Amino acid sequence: MVKKGIDKHTDNLTERKEPLQAVLLADDAFTRNQFRPLNLDQPKVLCPLNNVPLIDYAIDFLASVGVEQVLVMCVADAVAAYVSHQRTSRLTVTVIQDPSFLNAGDALRELDKRSIVKSDPFLLMHADAVMNIDISAAMLAHKKRHEQDSAAIMTILMREKGVQDDDLVVGMDPKQRIYYYDQSAKSVRVPCSFISTPVELRSDLVDGGIDICSPDLLARFSDNFDYGDIRREFVTNSVAEEEEGLQNIIYGHVVTEGYSSRVTDPYSYAQTSRDLLKRWCYPVVPENYFEREFYQMQRHYLYVESNARIARSATVEGPGMIGTCTIGENSKLTRCTVGNYCVIAAGAVLEETHLWSAVEIGPGAKVIQSIVADGAVIQAGAVVHSGCVIGAGCVVGENVVLPPYTRLSLKEEKEDDFGDGWDDDSSNDFDEGEDRDQPCLDTHLVGPDGKGHIWKPKPDDEEYNEDDEGYLSVAEKLKSESIGYDRTALEALRSSYQQEPSDNFSDMGDDEGMPDYLDEYSGAVTFSADAEPFAANNNDEIIGRQKGVDVIRELKSICMEYEMISPIENLAIELNSFKFSQNASYSDCVTAATMAILERMNITQDMKDVKMATEFKKALQHWAPLLQKMSITMEEEKAIVLALERCACEETEIGTVLSSGMSFRFLLTVLEDEEVVSDEAIFAWADERQTEGDTPRGRLFRSKAVQEFLEWLREEESDDDDDEDSEEDSD
Repeated sequence: MVKKGIDKHTDNLTERKEPLQAVLLADDAFTRNQFRPLNLDQPKVLCPLNNVPLIDYAIDFLASVGVEQVLVMCVADAVAAYVSHQRTSRLTVTVIQDPSFLNAGDALRELDKRSIVKSDPFLLMHADAVMNIDISAAMLAHKKRHEQDSAAIMTILMREKGVQDDDLVVGMDPKQRIYYYDQSAKSVRVPCSFISTPVELRSDLVDGGIDICSPDLLARFSDNFDYGDIRREFVTNSVAEEEEGLQNIIYGHVVTEGYSSRVTDPYSYAQTSRDLLKRWCYPVVPENYFEREFYQMQRHYLYVESNARIARSATVEGPGMIGTCTIGENSKLTRCTVGNYCVIAAGAVLEETHLWSAVEIGPGAKVIQSIVADGAVIQAGAVVHSGCVIGAGCVVGENVVLPPYTRLSLKEEKEDDFGDGWDDDSSNDFDEGEDRDQPCLDTHLVGPDGKGHIWKPKPDDEEYNEDDEGYLSVAEKLKSESIGYDRTALEALRSSYQQEPSDNFSDMGDDEGMPDYLDEYSGAVTFSADAEPFAANNNDEIIGRQKGVDVIRELKSICMEYEMISPIENLAIELNSFKFSQNASYSDCVTAATMAILERMNITQDMKDVKMATEFKKALQHWAPLLQKMSITMEEEKAIVLALERCACEETEIGTVLSSGMSFRFLLTVLEDEEVVSDEAIFAWADERQTEGDTPRGRLFRSKAVQEFLEWLREEESDDDDDEDSEEDSD
């Protein structure tokens, strides 16, 4: 449990008659089931995020905003046992466990029955939420509204999003009362008969997973046993109620500062992990989350535990986290998190991968953009492609090549499985007389020496019901929830689907009109690792893009019009909105932003190289967070270098200045010093230019200044490795 959290956001709260309470929904039964098969082995809230159980982030946040008692609602024995053994002097934790809870509505009805929620208001939070937002203003606003109107029983906290990750559409009036709420909006139909005020429909918001509620909310669930899911059923129906006197009035509160995220699937898991490592959620940072372990932050947000054993010839690049583990000779780890007791053998290659506890990676194995759970083994020479999930205890055999987006597990999901497979009493997991030591194995996939079977949703799994996601097959929906999936084309497909006219009398079959490249899910998805989903046939016919639009020019124009007195987050929202509307990429965004930064500097031939570098560094103090946030992978970082190169090679005054003297080298140095681009991205750019002919790009690359810079960069990287080896020897 966190010991170094910071108490904040509570100074402005008015005095309360009762201690502030929070209800923490801490079970898979209370949330959407998108974390399979990882939560077949243990509840999602106990899964490690950067080597910390997910639930710890939620409890620590509640302590930081002044909560004095947390009521942890759960089904699983494992959650109850873990929470009960945590010790914190900052708040009281009470566990309410009931195996009869089937959904969040059941948990809230139990609270109403017991009458133990006394504080008005109280906080209602999902345990898979990670945040550092200030809730004091929202608390005061909620309390004032409820005093004026007892029907105002709930305030949903939301933030403006930089990345679109679901179909949430919210309709609010100027006072932020919600009149429309839909998490799966294919089309929007707002009943207007009872609305007497302007309502703005917004699709740029993310639900933070925390609400401010009055105790009357619990009675509403007791009055209606049909309410199970808080958002899909209670909120959606309440805001649509037209009859006066029956309305549950719900407000929204849009947070413009701070960080919040929900870990709902492997994709959001990886995104949240990266954001925490880059310190976007300060003070929720690795050095504040460990009592007996000491993590030291190195260059590029790489955190290494003091007892980690890393071979001299191994290469480890951040952002990443290395626990108490062993990393062998000549292995290479790029943007990875590694848990305790892991063993990574010589020559292994890991990229953007998350290893939990006691994982073994064999010699020469390669794992790309995947999650490998506790005790799993990837044997020698095996290759695990992007988007894979390897469940606890699974073994990928020697020299096996696992297709992209494969999900493996040792656990079987029975038709009557309600998600309690990780409970101590797991008799329902196996048929009577079945040998528990002989799980179903797909040896044709994992190899004769492997263990594990392909996980796929049950036929009646509502989360993967194609009727709910008409434009996606089960296979594509699973891909879209996986690490390494490019969601740009998905957003374009959603937009095109929503724009198509529909009539309620269509007799089209369930499979008619579906894109022929979306196949039925059969477990492992077998398509080329280099293939891009939804790839366009040519640049002139990009799905979702208006014909003739120059996205770089338009994005650059947005950056040029941006006023520096405004928060950089506002520009991020504008860029993302245009990006989704024209099916652009993050590389396009950072390219345009870099070009705009240079143009806004008013570079002239009179400007000295050192002066230019100083001005560029000063500009990055404001622009660097935007570039870093939009640099999802190394490709975006390389795009920044390419944008700088593009400006230097243009026949303009800026190009003349950048391509002469030391200017280009100095700006590259600033980008590297400010950690906007990594050494790896610069080397990747250099590798592409090795074979460049006698062109402006080739001459710029082979200039003495650039070559000296690259040589210095390689020597610095080598010196850093030597320093780390010296520290290990001294230990």
